[in-house]
Amino acid sequence: MKKINNPPSGPARVRKVAFYVRVSTDRQAQVVEGSLKNQEQMLAAELRRRNTQKKWGRLVGSYVDGGFSGKNTERPEFKRLMADVERGAIDAVFFTELSRLSRSLRDFLHIFEFTQDHGCDLVCLKTEIDTTSPFSNLVVRILMVFAEFEREMTSDRIRRNAYERSKRGLAYGGFEPLGYKRDPEHKGWRLVDAEETKIVRDIFSIYIRERSLMKTLGILKKNYNHPRIAKLSRNGIYGILTSKVYIGVREINNNGSIEEVPATWQAIITNKTFEQVRNILSGNGPGPRSPRHNYIFAGLIRCAKCGQKLQGKSGKGRSGKPWYYYSHAKRCTEGGLHSIEADDAHKLVEDWLTAISQDKDRFGELVENGRNELNKRLRVMNSNLKRLDHEDAALRKRLHDMTTRTLAQNIPASSALLEKESDQLLAELQNNERESEELKSEAETLTAILNTGDATLFQSYAERIKRYLSSSAREKARRVFEIFRTLTIGEQNLNVDLGQPNEKSFRSDAVTIVRDKIPLPGILLLKSKAYLRRLYRDEKLSARAIARKIGASSSTVSDYLQRYGLIAEAKEQKKRAQHLPFGYDYKNGKLIQNRKEQQIIRTVRQLRVTGLTLRDIAAHLNRKLVPTKKGGVWEPGILYRMLNRSK
Repeated sequence: MKKINNPPSGPARVRKVAFYVRVSTDRQAQVVEGSLKNQEQMLAAELRRRNTQKKWGRLVGSYVDGGFSGKNTERPEFKRLMADVERGAIDAVFFTELSRLSRSLRDFLHIFEFTQDHGCDLVCLKTEIDTTSPFSNLVVRILMVFAEFEREMTSDRIRRNAYERSKRGLAYGGFEPLGYKRDPEHKGWRLVDAEETKIVRDIFSIYIRERSLMKTLGILKKNYNHPRIAKLSRNGIYGILTSKVYIGVREINNNGSIEEVPATWQAIITNKTFEQVRNILSGNGPGPRSPRHNYIFAGLIRCAKCGQKLQGKSGKGRSGKPWYYYSHAKRCTEGGLHSIEADDAHKLVEDWLTAISQDKDRFGELVENGRNELNKRLRVMNSNLKRLDHEDAALRKRLHDMTTRTLAQNIPASSALLEKESDQLLAELQNNERESEELKSEAETLTAILNTGDATLFQSYAERIKRYLSSSAREKARRVFEIFRTLTIGEQNLNVDLGQPNEKSFRSDAVTIVRDKIPLPGILLLKSKAYLRRLYRDEKLSARAIARKIGASSSTVSDYLQRYGLIAEAKEQKKRAQHLPFGYDYKNGKLIQNRKEQQIIRTVRQLRVTGLTLRDIAAHLNRKLVPTKKGGVWEPGILYRMLNRSK
């Protein structure tokens, strides 16, 4: 049952007051004279002020959450506070600012409603909110919108700061790699550890000599009694040998793309030694938990028809020779190309990359087509931004009119209709603001791309493509998402979208300016049974016509038609069509009734009952242009056989 905060008829009651204080990080919570103590002091001062004239309330306890974020309600002391409110042990909750209680609008509204239902007041110091105020509901909701926005901005600012620090070559937390220690005077800098540096150099020299991860690990554990060596595994050795930390390079993983910048710390290993180790690793085969074949497009290549990612698989032919391919997990439900050999796909794409990076005219055609598409997209975005501006202005006016009407008519702010309308307006404003920011960001990206000169674009793409093509197969597999945005295999083409050269990370829904279709060779097209069936059975093309269409020999096409059983299938269909009785069709190996032809049989029977001869009935059907089974004319003999068969 809902409790109502009506003043008692007798002496003024003394409220049971609780303090709620919170900080977001453990580091803040561990500071003895820090934020937690400051918050409690401010709340205690406010309670003393209220008790100056009369006994307003007494403190029953403080609820302290140290190191918990306000973005949700998963906080132990907060849960205990709400439980005490529910059982009536607390009449008022004091807190310094709204963000201490919650940074989520939805959570705060739930807390607000919960405390009101259980007769508990909320008192916020910095915003001077008291829930006994007649207009507090509306004010609180508006303030919480800004509190939630502040949390999102803070999160984005922290993320951006981390990225910018990394771009300057600084370390960003975590365990220090073997061979380094933290610089106590400069945050993000690393100092060389003399003892561990010798171990790192030995790891590289031993591996160059032994060419084996396990042998290197065994020698290290035998030679060194070091705590970090005792915990080292084969994968740990591999990680050290492949980490560019030791050549003074800071690698930044930004949503799947890897950026490299000069690090602030001193290199331990020379570039020559690092390259020598990398070549040995590449020659020895894959590293830990890696496939034996370098499926460069793993996780990237998709089917254009069903959208499934193709998996890297391997098998052996009749000769025992292994072959590697990309394939659906199961047959494509839309009849797309089931598989493509990995080496064929790699060669097609790399030949295309080589061609566009060396031919400015061809590259210019692709860019021109891309610019046209981006201009269309930009016009749509600008139109949507204007629409959102108009909607935003209208919503703000409605919110202003509602507030003015509330003040003028002295309408209670807690009325259900007003709450519902204000919630709806604020939610729509938030959605509009979020959508506008996304559109503006994307429009800025589009404009920057469109303003880039063709020569600059060509040079940027050519340099990136050259670096990619000159890499080893394993390096290509690691950097494939830096060069391609999407790669889909269609019935006759490989569809390629390249990412922007200066883009930090690629998204499948982001803009692209270089897009093309790479035709599949005829021998690959022949591997699609669905594609061959459509040409041979549906389009009625001969083996020779199919060969001309896809650029293969007619004998090869005939072999594949025979292999897939399409020739036998066509002969069986033709045979069935010749012997198919009137009134029936052939489907899935069975005779099924044809409704239209069965109706014609019934009509013939009715005419026969009236006394008409078969010759008269045939003449009647021919005048009405009723079709026969084979497209001829009706004759008495046909009607005679049809009636006898249908008895």
